[in-house]
Amino acid sequence: MSKNRSIPLPPYVETAIKQLESHGFQAWCVGGCVRDSLLGNTPHDWDIATSALPEETLASFPGQRLLQTGISHGTITLLPAEGTSLEITTFRTESGYSDNRHPDQVRFSTSLEEDLSRRDFTVNAMAYHPVHGIVDPFGGQRDLEQKTLRAVGDPCRRFAEDALRILRGLRFASQLCFTIESHTSSALVSARHLLQSLSPERVQGELTKLLCGPSVLPVLQRYASVLFSILPELAPMEGCTQETPYHCYDVWEHTLHAIDHAAPEPALRWALLLHDAGKPEAKIFSPEGRAHFYGHPAKSGNIARQVLARLRFPKKEQVWIGTLVDHHEAPLPMTEKQLKDFLGRYGAPFTFQLLALIEADMSAKAPGVFERRLPDIQLSRRRAETILARGDCLQVKDLAVHGDDLLQLGIPAGPSIGALLQFLLQAVQDGTTPNQKDALLQAALQWQKEQLP
Repeated sequence: MSKNRSIPLPPYVETAIKQLESHGFQAWCVGGCVRDSLLGNTPHDWDIATSALPEETLASFPGQRLLQTGISHGTITLLPAEGTSLEITTFRTESGYSDNRHPDQVRFSTSLEEDLSRRDFTVNAMAYHPVHGIVDPFGGQRDLEQKTLRAVGDPCRRFAEDALRILRGLRFASQLCFTIESHTSSALVSARHLLQSLSPERVQGELTKLLCGPSVLPVLQRYASVLFSILPELAPMEGCTQETPYHCYDVWEHTLHAIDHAAPEPALRWALLLHDAGKPEAKIFSPEGRAHFYGHPAKSGNIARQVLARLRFPKKEQVWIGTLVDHHEAPLPMTEKQLKDFLGRYGAPFTFQLLALIEADMSAKAPGVFERRLPDIQLSRRRAETILARGDCLQVKDLAVHGDDLLQLGIPAGPSIGALLQFLLQAVQDGTTPNQKDALLQAALQWQKEQLP
């Protein structure tokens, strides 16, 4: 990885650098955009560090759209075009982190290296300029080549300054498939108690990215204690053995292998993380010494909802993920009746994600289980696809009759209409009544007769 390696910059980034330099200031691309570019990945965001003070940055872009929401910490956000943004931050040093998250004091600086020295990991402490090349005072390029995550300077100090760096370290290791250097690793684990100071939203965001990384399995195997410090509900899963013919791992190891099998979809991977959280509480033994976990889906669903609510997931996501956990042991293969119920109540995206969850769950069981049950999962998918392709009646709105039709029969307005529509939907799905208006009205009249005392 050459120090003089050229990094292609978006035109608006190069223009901003030239604009600042035309006013006599230094300007460099810094942080994750440099790291990702050197790895051959397209950066999600670009950031510039500059010797210009915030008010000087503002003056360097007359007539352009600028946001000043981060100005107290030296950050101005430039909006060069629709859909693009560029954070421009004054070189700075920080001191005093009484909340283990934010600096108590920020001092602006004229030194790029001083600014880089306050950053979390060496791979994030590099700068790039289209003319001057890469500045790398802490060996970030070497660590990129060796796929190593190493704190800048004293790792204990770095994590005490900002506890979010603990989760960022695990997230980077998972996303980039990096190994955490030994001193950094030890400091990260030792500082895990500081995670209690973080906002739930920050924890949620970092854990979601960690869970969706390609190296989530080895990261959570190595750093389970860090995760358990913020999700203590999951700690009993580690070491909870499963003495059944269907399992070869304890509950925690099974969970990690199931996550690793699944597509990196946030809701799916969160559901897999939580799907067996209720097993330790539900565990009992038969007289023959075989373990049973009766009722664990419901217990796991309750734990899932507690965790998701505490981490401030949107209500819709809490319901979605919790319901996936509730149904993760649905019998296989699913019948058309069961699938119509799922498709009607929850929709096609949920139903297919539930089948993906069940597949991942099966993949992490004892050798041979997955191979035996995969055909049942595939059959369930095909049945669901056939139901959708046929345009089967799945919801009340799909019925050939509506509430007004029933009112004209003399059915009183109110709860009776809703109950009758549900009855007719069930009759259509059971195949006892065709989804035709005359047949449904006849069934409705019969239902009304049967309701009379």
